[in-house]
Amino acid sequence: MLLVDHDDSLRRALLAEGVAERGACDAEAGKQVPLERMSSSSRAIGGKRAMILLRTLAGTLLALSLAGPATGQQGGTDGQRFAGELMRHLGLDPAGRLIELENGAVVHNGVPSQEKLADEVAAAGSMLLVRGREASAVIDAFLHTETFLQVHKVKRQQAVEPNAGDGPAFAGLPFPGSESVAELVKAPRRSLSLSVAEGERLSRLDLAAPDLAGRARAAFAEILAARLRSYATRGVAGVEAYVREGGQVVEPRVELRTAIASLAFVQREFPGFLDRLGAGGSDVTYYWMERSVERVIVLILSAELRTRGATAALGADLHFYAAREYNSMLTVIGVIPYTDASLVFAVNHTFTDRVTGMGSTVRRTVARNRIASELARHLDETRKRLAR
Repeated sequence: MLLVDHDDSLRRALLAEGVAERGACDAEAGKQVPLERMSSSSRAIGGKRAMILLRTLAGTLLALSLAGPATGQQGGTDGQRFAGELMRHLGLDPAGRLIELENGAVVHNGVPSQEKLADEVAAAGSMLLVRGREASAVIDAFLHTETFLQVHKVKRQQAVEPNAGDGPAFAGLPFPGSESVAELVKAPRRSLSLSVAEGERLSRLDLAAPDLAGRARAAFAEILAARLRSYATRGVAGVEAYVREGGQVVEPRVELRTAIASLAFVQREFPGFLDRLGAGGSDVTYYWMERSVERVIVLILSAELRTRGATAALGADLHFYAAREYNSMLTVIGVIPYTDASLVFAVNHTFTDRVTGMGSTVRRTVARNRIASELARHLDETRKRLAR
């Protein structure tokens, strides 16, 4: 349960504005100053203090509504209880952030306490309040192809059918890498996230044969098609490990199971959703994506799931393969009723072994802050799209 100290919350807000706690009092005698003896400036100061007090009290009451019911009392709405759990998960202080939400701000945070694995940059979260739009419309705007392009410079390609083969499903697939194709094919696991067998498949290509780039692209498309079929058939359990050139094994399936487990608090409001996402199958929509990071092409396979409703909805974007830069990722976007509005939240768990080793604390902090900021920008772009 979230506990809020009424007096301390008010005191901090008043002191932040430079206001004495006793209000309009005679500082030396400690007596109330009669209204008729106040100058006009004193009355203005008193009015300002009253407004500060009212704003702070309103924020405190909102924060208390998130705390859930006291013993023997009737609780608030399900949305308020859920919001309380969400704020705990993201390490956000209701007393300090609810007024920002009410004023239209996008609130975001990164939470190192939620990082369970050495390569995890976890629980970067963001929230905003939306009024006058159906929950399903918010989900659609967040997961819109143009939103990804505007915020993350990610091209979300056509949805692919797991059994369509590697031809039409991956038509136009670029071959990843800034290196020359010949250099990359010589030691593919040095640059790309691949299993040993996948790496050998690329390294066996004849460097002297014509159209090396075309043959490498076709071989890589087959690798992606196999990974897609495996996820569609077995879900997270079918995600194959990456084996780095030096022999280090990276397990995206373990990472994604950890991320799904950490978001279990959404199960009560949206029962079975995360299980369906992690199981693959025909419920899920599949995409391949292309992202350019410092002139390097990163190819991604993702699974997307949405559940729609007028007042509550949930969507998820799960990256079960990334050619480089990171290992896997899960983003959940949700909308729940909250007082006279809808609370929109997004939570992201990203995994990358680039934050391990020497200097990992600094790299992790930079990555966490960057992801949280990008998530806030994603929600802000979602709001702009809804207003169009």
